[in-house]
Amino acid sequence: MNVSEIAARLKQARLFRVLPRRDRDALAKGSTVMTFGADSIVIYRGDSAENVYLILEGSVAVESMSSHGKSISISSLGAGEVFGEMAVLDGRDRSANIRTLEPASLLLINKTRFRGLLTENPDFANEVILDLVQRLRRADDQIEAIMFFPLKRRLAELLLELFEARGPELKITQADLANRLTATREKVNVNLQVLQEAGAIKLGRGRVILLDAQALARVK
Repeated sequence: MNVSEIAARLKQARLFRVLPRRDRDALAKGSTVMTFGADSIVIYRGDSAENVYLILEGSVAVESMSSHGKSISISSLGAGEVFGEMAVLDGRDRSANIRTLEPASLLLINKTRFRGLLTENPDFANEVILDLVQRLRRADDQIEAIMFFPLKRRLAELLLELFEARGPELKITQADLANRLTATREKVNVNLQVLQEAGAIKLGRGRVILLDAQALARVK
């Protein structure tokens, strides 16, 4: 991916599109691009924080570890989204693993440069704050859903959220969905079949295709 293509991706990304063009061009020229295959660990929990990452292509899972050593997916992020900024902002070690869900291309932005952008551009700082607040709200919603809602409803709501962010065809495995929902793959499979029989989705190998968003929204 050349410099002009990277600059174009920065212009499309929600956080970075508020930056002046000169700053986006400087980021495109001065930042490193790395590519990863599917199911690769980009960041390990406990690593020191040297960079913020912008997803240029592909998607990643944000994963934590249970007390029994099991990996649990907290969320997933796609092209145009950012990760790694929390540890850069507070100076602590990484709090989660980041694993690619598919081949991914990432822009690595040095922590000093990222902090400089926050200082120099109030609009950019405001976008970063809003992004962190939205993630916190989503985490609160996930906790509430786990406590009060049946798995079928939580699955339908998660699929709607992912379809809205990534389009009507998701590249995601049942195991990834199960991790996101703190459920077993077998139970997720059963509920996916129910949603497919209801005409809301169509299942493929490692894919879920949206057929009827209203049917998903009506799931209780």
